Amino acid sequence: HTDCSLQEGLACTQSPVAMADAASQVVGHIHGLHRDFANTQAHSEWLQRFQQAQEAWGVVHGLLTSHTEEVVLYFASHTIASKLQAGQLPPDAGACRAQLLNCLARFRSGPPAVRRQLVIAFVDCQLWQLPAEDSPWLTDSIRQLSEGGVEAVPCLLELLAVIPEEAANRKVMVSAQRRSSFAQSMLLMSSSVLDALCNAAGTSEAAAVAALRACSRWLHLQNASPALRAQKKTAGGGGRFCADIIRHGKLHENPLLKRAAQVLAGMGGAQSVSLELCRACADLLSEALALTNDVTDPARQVVLLVVEAVVAASRQVLPMTQVYLERWMEQESELTPRVAVLGRLVSELGGAFTRFVVADGPSLPQLFSDISDVAQHFVMLRHTDLARCGLDFWYQALSAYLGAESQEDDPYDDDSVAPGGQATFNKDPELEMQRRNAERPLLIPFMQKMVKAHYQAVRYPPEPEQEANFEWDEFVRYRETCNLNITEACLIVTPQWIIQYIGSVLEEVCKRNPITWQDIDACIFVLTGVASRAPAGQDTVIPKLIELLPQLPYPTEGFKALLLRSSASRLVLFTSGYLALNPVPCKEMLKFLSMTHLPAIPPLTQAPDPDAKKYCEAIACDAMKMVMTAARKTIVAADGGALWKDVVSAVINLVADTRFNVDCRAQLVFGIGQVLSVLDWAELEHMLNIFVGRMEEPIMPLLNALPAEPLGSRAVKTTRDGKAPVELKLYIASVSSVYNMPPRDGELAQPDHHPVLGVVEKHFATIERVCLHHTQYEELMEQVCLAFSYILGFSREYAPKSTVFVPMMKLMARCCEQHPQPYYMGLIRSVIGFFAAAANSQMDAVLADLTGLFILPIAKNLAAAPGTVQPMLPPISGSAFEMMAEAVRHWNLTLLGIVSTQWFPEVLDCTIEALPRLTEEGQAVYERTICAMMRFVRNVLLWGDPETSRGDTAPELVELQKQAQAIMAERQLPRGVALPRLIHAMARILASAAPNNPSRGEVVPTVAEVYRTLLIGPFEYVASQQIPLALKSLPAPLGTCLVGEQEPSRLLQQLKMEKGDNRRFTKTVVGVAEQFAVALKKTQISA
Repeated sequence: HTDCSLQEGLACTQSPVAMADAASQVVGHIHGLHRDFANTQAHSEWLQRFQQAQEAWGVVHGLLTSHTEEVVLYFASHTIASKLQAGQLPPDAGACRAQLLNCLARFRSGPPAVRRQLVIAFVDCQLWQLPAEDSPWLTDSIRQLSEGGVEAVPCLLELLAVIPEEAANRKVMVSAQRRSSFAQSMLLMSSSVLDALCNAAGTSEAAAVAALRACSRWLHLQNASPALRAQKKTAGGGGRFCADIIRHGKLHENPLLKRAAQVLAGMGGAQSVSLELCRACADLLSEALALTNDVTDPARQVVLLVVEAVVAASRQVLPMTQVYLERWMEQESELTPRVAVLGRLVSELGGAFTRFVVADGPSLPQLFSDISDVAQHFVMLRHTDLARCGLDFWYQALSAYLGAESQEDDPYDDDSVAPGGQATFNKDPELEMQRRNAERPLLIPFMQKMVKAHYQAVRYPPEPEQEANFEWDEFVRYRETCNLNITEACLIVTPQWIIQYIGSVLEEVCKRNPITWQDIDACIFVLTGVASRAPAGQDTVIPKLIELLPQLPYPTEGFKALLLRSSASRLVLFTSGYLALNPVPCKEMLKFLSMTHLPAIPPLTQAPDPDAKKYCEAIACDAMKMVMTAARKTIVAADGGALWKDVVSAVINLVADTRFNVDCRAQLVFGIGQVLSVLDWAELEHMLNIFVGRMEEPIMPLLNALPAEPLGSRAVKTTRDGKAPVELKLYIASVSSVYNMPPRDGELAQPDHHPVLGVVEKHFATIERVCLHHTQYEELMEQVCLAFSYILGFSREYAPKSTVFVPMMKLMARCCEQHPQPYYMGLIRSVIGFFAAAANSQMDAVLADLTGLFILPIAKNLAAAPGTVQPMLPPISGSAFEMMAEAVRHWNLTLLGIVSTQWFPEVLDCTIEALPRLTEEGQAVYERTICAMMRFVRNVLLWGDPETSRGDTAPELVELQKQAQAIMAERQLPRGVALPRLIHAMARILASAAPNNPSRGEVVPTVAEVYRTLLIGPFEYVASQQIPLALKSLPAPLGTCLVGEQEPSRLLQQLKMEKGDNRRFTKTVVGVAEQFAVALKKTQISA
C-alpha cells in the first residue's frame, strides 16, 4: 500500500463500505506487523501514517466495537491515546468521553493492556476540556465505575492511578497552565479518591496492590500544589515543607497508609506476604515520607509510622541476613528482593533521622536509635546493592547536617531546577556555622558508630577467589562511596578521631598471629581517605603505619597479594608530602619501594579480573614517581649524596624489567628525571647523558636492523599491535625525563648551554635515526613532538643559541613530509609561542622559514582543483592553519613573512581561494580548518589597522601597517587582489553555512569577525562597496532574498552602526545566514 492508497482509502470513510474496507486494511497491516517479518518496516510505517490521519478516529472506534483480537484492540486503543496526547482531537470532542466510557465498560475486565490505553485516552480527553468540568468529570467517573460492582474495580483503580501520571505527562501537548489547573482540580478531590481507594482495596489482594499503587501516585500528585511547591523551593535554604494532605488531612490515620505500615511490619513473619504487595506498601510509605521534612505534628506522626514499620520489619528480616555480614550474599536469592524492599525505605530515612536527632535531642525516641542500627547493618551487608541502601541513609543524614539536601525536579514548573540539580541559596556563613556547632554534639555518637560500620564494610573477604558471590569491580565502587561518607563525617567526628580510631584497630590487628591482610588494607583505605582533612604531621598513626609497611607479611599468591600491594602503594602515594619532609622514613620507604615492593609485583599471578594487576603495577609505579618528585631534594641531600645514586640505579633496573607495562616504566623514567633535575647542572648533564646512554642499549638491535636509508612514506607498521616498539618509547622518554627544574641560584656563573640540550646534542644522531625510520608509528612521533616541546619550553633562554635547535625543527619537517600528522603543526605552534615574542632577528628568520615549510604544502593542497591531488586530512589542515594564525599574531613574524618570503603571499592567495569551496563541500568536516583560515586572514587585516598598535609609532609597526594594507588591497597575488576576493568569499561562506544551523557552530560567527574587522579599519571604503555587491551576486534565490531591513545596502548601514558592539554585530550576520536558510528551504519545498 502506498501513501496515495492510504489517503484515498481514508478520504471516503463516511460510508459503511469504505469504513469496512479501511478497517480491513488496518487489520491486515497489524497482522503483517506481527507475522510478515520480511516487511515489518513497511507495515509499521503504513500504520504510523494511518494514526496521523484525521479519519482514523472512525476506523479505530469501529475496531473497538467489532473486533475481539487483542493485538487489533490494542492498536486501536493506542491510536486513540496517541492522538489525544498529540492534540489531534476527534471531530466531536464532546462525544469522545462518552464513547470512551462505553468502551471502558466493555473492556473493564480486560485485556489489561487495552484497558490501560483506553483509561489513558479517557484522562487525556479530559485534559482538553474546560477546567470547570474537571471535578464533575472525576466525581461522575468514580460513581459510574463504582456502581459496576467487583468487575469494575480494576478499571476504577486503573483510572485513579493514571490520572496523576497524565497530569504530569509532558507528552500530552496541553499548556503548562492547563496541566497545572487539572492537577489542582484533582487535588481538591483527594479525600473522595482516597475513600474510593480504601473501599476498592478490600475486594482482593490484587485490588489491594493496585489500590496501594494508585494511592502512592495520588500522594505524588500532591507535589502539584502551589503551596507545597513554594515551600519546597525554600527547603534548600533550611526551610520546612509539609503537604496539605498531611497538615490538614490526617494522612497518618488513613486506612491504606496504616495497612501499608502493618503489612510491611509483618513482612518477615510466619504468614507469608507477597513480594508484590510489600513493594506496593513501600511505594506508598515512600511517597508519604517525601511530602514533608517537618518534625512537628501531624508530619511527625507520618514519619514515626514509617520508621516504626521499618524497624519492626527489620527485627524480623535482618536476623536472616546475620550470616551475610561475613559471607557474601547471592545477588539474586529468595531473600534478596525482600531485603531490598526494606532497604529502599531505609535509604530514604537518613534526612529525617538527622532532623529528629537535632530537634529532639536527649528525648529522641528509641525508634531512631534503632533505625540507626538498621542502617549500620545494611552498610555491613556483603551484598553491594543492598549495602548501598545503608550508605544512602548516612549520605542523606550527612547532607541534612550540611544543609545540602537535593531537590527533585518539579514537573509542574517549566522553570524548575534540572533533574538532580539543586537550587542555590545564599546562607549566612556565621549563622550556618553556629547551627552546625549546636547540632554536632547530638550527632557525634551516631556518626562514630557509622564510621566503625563503614570500616567493617570496606574489608575485603580473606580469600577473594573463594567467595563465589564476590565481584571486585562492584566492591571497588562501593568502597569509594563509603570513603565519601567517611570523609564527610570528618565535619562531625573530626578527622583526628577517625585516625585515632583506626590506630586502635591497627594495634589490635598487629597483635594477631597471623596479621589479617584485609584489616590492614581497610585501615589504609580509611586513613588515605581522611588524611587530607587532618593537620599534617600531627598524628602518630600514619607515621607508625608507614614504619610498619615494609615489615608486613605480604601474601605472595592469589588476589589478596595484589590487593595488599595496591593498598601499600596507595598509602605511599598519599603520604609522599610527609616523606619529603622526613628524611629517615623517606630513605627507608625508597629502599622498600625500589628493592622490595616493586620487584615483587611482576611475579604475582593474574587475578580473576585482569585490570587488578594492571592497577597494582600502575599505582606502585605512580607512588614511586610521586616520592621521587616530592622528596627529590631530600633524596639528593641524604647520606652525603650517596642515596640518590643507589635509588636511581635500582629504578633503572626496574625500568629495564620488561614484565612491567610500558606506561608504568615511563612513569619510573620520569621519576628518575625528577631526581636528576635538582643536581648541579654539570652533574645533571653527566648523569642524564649516562641515563640516556643506558636507555639506548636496548634499542641498538632495532637500529642495527634498519635499512641504510629511511623508507619514508613507504614505511608500514610491522609490530603485532600496530604500536612502536616499547624500547623506542622509553628511550624518547629518557631524553625528556628532566623537567620542572628548580630555578638556578642567581649568584652562580651563567653556563653557556642548558644541560638537557647538551644531552640532546650528544645523542641527536640516534634520536634522528629513531624518528626518520619510524614516522609510521603515530603515538611514538606524537611523543617525540611533546618531548621536544617540553625541552624547548624549559630551556627557552638557551635554545636559540643551541646548535641542535634548527636540526630538531628540520627533523620534524622531514618526518611530517613522510607521514603528515597534526601534532607536528602543534609543535611548531608551541615553538612560535616560546620564541616569537623575543623579536630576535635570527630566531624570527628561523621561525618564518619553519612556518612556511609546514603551511605552504597544505595551503596549496587545499586550493588545488578537485580531483587533482589527494585531499589533506581535516585534522592536519586545521592544526596547520591554527599554527599560521598563531604566527601572524606576532608583528615581527607577520612583517618578515610579508616583506621577505615568497611563501606568505602564496599562502594568503591559496587561503582565499580555498575558503568558500571548503565550506561548500564539507563545512561539518572542515569547520576547524575554515575558522582557523579566517582567523589567519583577520589577523593580517588587523595589522593593517593603526588602532591595533594602540598609539605605538615604532617604525617597524608603521611599516607593518603599510605592508598589511598593501598585500590585502593593492598587491597583485597569483589569483588577483586579495580584498575583493575575500569579501566575495565571505558571502559564499555565509550562503554555504546557511543550511547548517548558522547560530550553532563557529563558521558564521567567525565570518562576522572578519566583516567587523573590514568595517572598522582602513579597508572600510572597499568593504562598503564590495559587501552589497557580493551578497547580490550570489546565485538565486540567495541573491534576491535579502529584502526590507536586510536589503544589502540597508544591511551594510546596520552593520556599520553595530560595529562597536560585537554581540549585536554577530547576531545580525547570523540573521543574514538564517534568511538564506529560509530562502533555500522555500525553494526546496517549491521544487
